[in-house]
Amino acid sequence: MAPAMLLVLLLACLTPASPSRGRLLVTPDFPVVEIGSNFTATCVIVDAGELTADDLQWSLSKTLVPKERYTRVNGTAVSVTLAVAGEQPEWLYCSDRPPHLEPLIHGIKLRKAYPPVRPENVSCVAHQVEVPKDFSMSCRWDPSGRQTAAAPTTYTLTVAVRAVSNFSVSTGRTSGSVPMPVYPFHMLLDIWVEARNILGTVESQHLQEDAGWFVKPQPPSELTLISEKSFPTSLLSQWKHPIASVYMTLTYEIRFRAEADPGWTDVPAADTSKDIESFRLQKLRPDTLYTVQVRCKYAHNGLHWSDWSTKATRTPEDKPTSRPNIWIVAAKPGDRKGKWLQVVAKDPKFSNGKIQCFELEIQSLDEPLRNPGAEWERIAVQEAAPYDGPGRHLLKQLLLPEGSLNVSVVAVNSVGASPVASLIIPKRTHGGCGKARRGASTRVTGPLCAAELPPVEDLEVRPRGGRLELRWRPSSWRTASEYVVEWSSGAGWDWQRESRGTTNTTLRGHLDRFVCYNISVFPIYSRRLGAPGSAQAFLEQGAPLEGPAVAVKDKPGHNEVELVWTEIPAHQRRGFITNYTIFYSSDITVAANTTSYTLSSLSGNTKYDAWVVASTSAARPGATTTPSPPRTPGEVEAIVVVVCLLFFFLVLMATLLCIYKEDTIKKSLWPQIPNPGESTIGTWAPDYPLKAETPKDGCVSGVSLLAVDVCDVQRVLEEDKAVLPLKDKYLSEEHSSGIGGSSCMSSPRHSVSDSDEGSDGADTTASTVQYSSVVPMGGYKGQTPSAKQVVFSRSESTQPLLDPEEPPEAAAQAGRRAAGAPAGPPEGSRPQPGALDFEPIAEEAGASADSQAADRRCSYRPQRSGYRPQ
Repeated sequence: MAPAMLLVLLLACLTPASPSRGRLLVTPDFPVVEIGSNFTATCVIVDAGELTADDLQWSLSKTLVPKERYTRVNGTAVSVTLAVAGEQPEWLYCSDRPPHLEPLIHGIKLRKAYPPVRPENVSCVAHQVEVPKDFSMSCRWDPSGRQTAAAPTTYTLTVAVRAVSNFSVSTGRTSGSVPMPVYPFHMLLDIWVEARNILGTVESQHLQEDAGWFVKPQPPSELTLISEKSFPTSLLSQWKHPIASVYMTLTYEIRFRAEADPGWTDVPAADTSKDIESFRLQKLRPDTLYTVQVRCKYAHNGLHWSDWSTKATRTPEDKPTSRPNIWIVAAKPGDRKGKWLQVVAKDPKFSNGKIQCFELEIQSLDEPLRNPGAEWERIAVQEAAPYDGPGRHLLKQLLLPEGSLNVSVVAVNSVGASPVASLIIPKRTHGGCGKARRGASTRVTGPLCAAELPPVEDLEVRPRGGRLELRWRPSSWRTASEYVVEWSSGAGWDWQRESRGTTNTTLRGHLDRFVCYNISVFPIYSRRLGAPGSAQAFLEQGAPLEGPAVAVKDKPGHNEVELVWTEIPAHQRRGFITNYTIFYSSDITVAANTTSYTLSSLSGNTKYDAWVVASTSAARPGATTTPSPPRTPGEVEAIVVVVCLLFFFLVLMATLLCIYKEDTIKKSLWPQIPNPGESTIGTWAPDYPLKAETPKDGCVSGVSLLAVDVCDVQRVLEEDKAVLPLKDKYLSEEHSSGIGGSSCMSSPRHSVSDSDEGSDGADTTASTVQYSSVVPMGGYKGQTPSAKQVVFSRSESTQPLLDPEEPPEAAAQAGRRAAGAPAGPPEGSRPQPGALDFEPIAEEAGASADSQAADRRCSYRPQRSGYRPQ
């Protein structure tokens, strides 16, 4: 927007105005206006022609100003009054009213600002530089209100030495420094700050004080600490003035702190308010590292202290002023066989030097005459074994005595020996105090205690401020001379002593979070131990690291199961167990001392997932452990029985299949190859008698021979007339095959002899291929048989049938007989000598003709029960 307006103004200025209209001028030109005030501007027509004041209008940032704010000055001038608001600059324009052919316009830029505000809180310090009399005055003040970029504020710091000279410096910040090479001691200074901008000037309040009042001197120089062996409890401190006393009188402040002390100890101001250069610190601890600091300022109501000068040194050694801290504990398990005690000592609280050795004396109180002058045993610190941490020394191990013992210990440093510390081991107790040892799992600590001496009452332990705080009440029966507070855990053990009037304290050793501490308070009555009060506590509790291990006890019932679990190990509990929660289909909460629970009202033959959660007072739930899911009664046994029965049944079936299907399995796995050499067949010969082969054991005879007389054929036919209905069946079957060119019939049918009736015979021949033939005793291949002898040959072989060797004529004749045609020779042919012909037996009348025909040729007829035995 601003570039466009500038372009319009530029064009308006460059465009020549019409002589008859004149030009416009706005005053004042480029003003800086105060935010929050009223501003008045005037627009004047120069070289007025026809244009008058009534033809003019005002606009502020393209916004027309209402006519109510116009003021007509005369016929060629008009003014406007505006309230200045906001911090951003704006343009104010004066122009003629439209319509117009050649517009007239003029404007001014309103820059806005705040007037300067009086600086407040002016403070000044005269810093001493290296040269003793060279100073620099530095002052600070608060900002003077708000500022804008149109009117920045400039500050001028002025330091005036009355009636002498002025030192000043200008800055745009709220602080400044004026160098003063020669500082005007003992003179009055006048200091002020002036704030100035385009809208005005304002001064701060004048600060008038003595020149020494502004001075901040250097720290005391060359600070030294001197320790003297003849004065082990004091240190002599010395220093030099940073400014000579002729220019300025100084007062000093001293403080000191021991190495282990948390805070500083101030020396009373009445002892150091003088112009001094040394001071002796007294009542210090021998052989202790002390840090001493000294500072100074103007003695007459000086405002600024110098910085601290620091120096540290150690006081000389002195003999110990307190007794060593001794304690009697039972030996650790596994250290030695039998009941042993250990004498443990700590360095005295005020050892005043490095302890070089301990002196130990043990006296029997029951028989004091035995050792009236018992010698002290000297034990060097290098020889004493460290006992569970620095500063603790194991002085001696001794067997549990039958009577009471008085143990005395003295600590010795390079200067001398400490007071004697004594502790009486009581006679009666030969075992530890059970109450004091409650909860101790990996360590047996603490001394033996006398049961007849009363313990403290109402012992309470609670965490507070990152520490464990103890409170108790003294015994109402007897007053204790002091108390020993002992605490132990799986990782450490320690003790501390408290005075006789103490009823509350905090454990001063290092404590860990989520660790259970066994705390005992032992009252000591005139060097004799009383029974302890004991408690357990955590500095901070959390969720257990793991859950209890859960298992199912015994066998589940029909609708119930008992869960048992083990307690979480002490080092993983991280707090006191408040309860256990059992989760399955619902949740059940049981007490912390419960380690088993029976789940009832369960559904039979149903799987349940159950787990146990341990909770502490600070966190829930803890870690969990999921057990094996409980099962209903008999479920596991039923699964085992069913699997065993199925396996036995499968084995039995496989065995039976192998027995009854042995041949089939063999043929499937090992198929047979035909071997003609193993085939047997009975043949006849005129010169050799027929002999029946003796069957081999366990096998079926392969060939049966039957001798038939030619003259007996008629008798045979008459005896078998009863089986004529079977004739065609047998003839049709037997004409189906032959062997060796024979015209006799053979049948692949199962042959059953008289002795083969029944199931046994059928079973034994089930897998054989049988074929038979009737061979006449005529000439066979040139042989001359007997005229009245015929041989019937039957073969039972396991081999397949061989290819026929008969001539084609015989094969054709056999085919006609199978089709029902007469089996005789064809017309015009004459039977060959020695040939054996077969004819079907007629069923009509004319049996005599058949009988006659039987006298002339051989015939064969199936028998009632198959072939007769030979």
